[in-house]
Amino acid sequence: MSLDPEVIQAIKDTVREEKQPETVANRLIAWLREMCNSSLSLEEHSVYIETVRKAIIVNDTED
Repeated sequence: MSLDPEVIQAIKDTVREEKQPETVANRLIAWLREMCNSSLSLEEHSVYIETVRKAIIVNDTED
């Protein structure tokens, strides 16, 4: 099963709106694609979570 192009675009748009690096969208999309193509183990999910977490920029100042 493939990932719906509208889902991909929604992820990209949201990441851009939240001023996150494109890497965040790419890693989320890769994770979702992998889930569409196979059953991931808990360890594999953990690796994807960690790679996404590392790409997210946290701004600790108030807007």
